[in-house]
Amino acid sequence: MSDTIDPAIVKAAFTLADSAVLPALVARLGGELAPVLRQMPRLPAALTEAIRVSGDATLRAALAAARTTDDDDDDEGTHKTGPTPPPAAPSFVEFLSPDEPTATNDPVDQAGRDDLTAREVDALLDLDDPRVDARLFTGRRLGVEERARLLSGIRRDGTRGRVPDALTAVLWDSELRRCAQWLAGGMASGDPEVARVIVNRLRLHTEAGRLRVIVAVWERYGPDEAHQVLSESDYAAATRELITNALAAPDGLAVLRERLATEEAPEHIVDYLRDIHGEQSKRVTWILDDGGSLPWPHLIRSHNASALARGLLRTLTEQPDCPRELLISMLSGDLSAKACGDGPWLHEALVRGSLSGADVLHNARPAALALSILAATNDRTSPDQWASGPPRTEAKALVDDRLGTNSEAWIVALRLFPEFTGTIPELLATASAMTDSPTPE
Repeated sequence: MSDTIDPAIVKAAFTLADSAVLPALVARLGGELAPVLRQMPRLPAALTEAIRVSGDATLRAALAAARTTDDDDDDEGTHKTGPTPPPAAPSFVEFLSPDEPTATNDPVDQAGRDDLTAREVDALLDLDDPRVDARLFTGRRLGVEERARLLSGIRRDGTRGRVPDALTAVLWDSELRRCAQWLAGGMASGDPEVARVIVNRLRLHTEAGRLRVIVAVWERYGPDEAHQVLSESDYAAATRELITNALAAPDGLAVLRERLATEEAPEHIVDYLRDIHGEQSKRVTWILDDGGSLPWPHLIRSHNASALARGLLRTLTEQPDCPRELLISMLSGDLSAKACGDGPWLHEALVRGSLSGADVLHNARPAALALSILAATNDRTSPDQWASGPPRTEAKALVDDRLGTNSEAWIVALRLFPEFTGTIPELLATASAMTDSPTPE
């Protein structure tokens, strides 16, 4: 157990502590708290008040040296003014109004705006104008499903044809990384020109991806178009031979479909990801970039049977549809940057509601890092942005159960935090046991 008290731990713990126990903690810590206060740029208001009424001259001097309190910052914030908001954008109906025949009425021009509302985007898509669709495609307002629809040549009225030149020209000319992101949803579009862009511009890393492109073209436009796409690809010799033989066989399409189904089988994908001789984390990206999907139920079962490698698990948690079971497993491991990196997976899971603040409170480790996340004293995330909000009720109940107003247990807990590798509940239970404060049944 450490003999020093970390300033960040003090701030976080005192933020969660019941105000009734603060005077006892201040009195118990005494002058030991003074150097800690001098290192804390902001103090919880309740802690500030407890020091003010403590009568400890050393602590009061340290308080005076502190820059400000949380309440002071809040007061300052109420006087800050931001920039004047821009005027509301005209509606799309106004842009198309025949009473105002100006340049702004051109739907192609409007499709290039970044501030389009969802309603305006729908109105533009309803035009089924290839130039408008291509302009929207390069913007930020289209979702994955709409992009996939356009790449498949499906119009808003439900009819289907070849993808217009206006859109395929965008694919040929766009920056490669953006093109790859767009085309992930178009691998099975079946459009010959989209397929040509794919095999000429992208490297397909999986056998499923390579077969997916050819099978889709064959299904929609026949073996001749599929052969043309194959002739422009850089597929490995074995894959080219497989497809070439299929193109010459009466049941060739069925053969390729069966092989694709084998490559797409959940069990095969799990084995592919778990192969220790491959780049496991990259393989997740390769599957998705090649138009595949992740078999979450099978991955969960496999992980429960034998834990996935930490790096692979981390990559899986970065996916927006990662199941809660795997997120909790990642959360329950070491959250330090050395162990799991500093990526935004945790923040994003909390913001979209896949994880809650209570999950962090009960599962995250080490305890000091979990506490800093809950008290917003680090820069990894902010509880105010979480779908669940900060778990104040759960935290108060947990602290009251484990420590209550036992100042000795609080002191032990504060000293345990810097080096404790377990969760916050485990730490509080340990502090309670070390001070003979029984844990309630």
